[in-house]
Amino acid sequence: MKWTSLAIMVFGVAHLLPAQTPPSAKDAAPLEVTLSYSAMRTNAPPGDCGCIWLQGAKAEFNAPILSRLSIAGELSGAHAVNINSAHEDLSLIAYLLGARYSLRTRAPIVPFAQALIGGVRGFDAIFRGPNGSTNAPDSFAAALGGGLNMNLSRRFAIRAIQADYLQTHLPNDGNNRQNNLRLSAGVVFRFGLPRSLE
Repeated sequence: MKWTSLAIMVFGVAHLLPAQTPPSAKDAAPLEVTLSYSAMRTNAPPGDCGCIWLQGAKAEFNAPILSRLSIAGELSGAHAVNINSAHEDLSLIAYLLGARYSLRTRAPIVPFAQALIGGVRGFDAIFRGPNGSTNAPDSFAAALGGGLNMNLSRRFAIRAIQADYLQTHLPNDGNNRQNNLRLSAGVVFRFGLPRSLE
């Protein structure tokens, strides 16, 4: 319920932004594929340091529904070494799907906000929980955030910055919840242009 409220709030605020010149069908969104580098700050296991950074990569797709609303999905991976006193590593793979609102105008910079839900799988470490330990747990995951694309041409753009709050629920011998800040940047590839998304 909390994630639904947050998503409605983000998309509602986007509609309240100052009016811009609406995009024409020529400017409407094509299918986009983004490849990016990402860094994620997460809370470490109980009894160890406060936070750790994971490094990784992310592949996204963005398929338009309307001129500004689209379906977005991602597959990401991240890894860190020596995360605790036992010198364990940590690897995560997240798979998420949801909605994205892009403020498309005739300007070369396109800000967007999105809300995604899905799952995450952890491995390369021992995950301790109330029902014992496992080395490859799966859990619910959800992300809320946004970013900026800088258009280079009709086929290419730069993902200048993206920031997401990613929450995961992997067992950690504590509250079994991780509050992650994820930052990413990369390249956007566009394929095909719809006839009309007005």
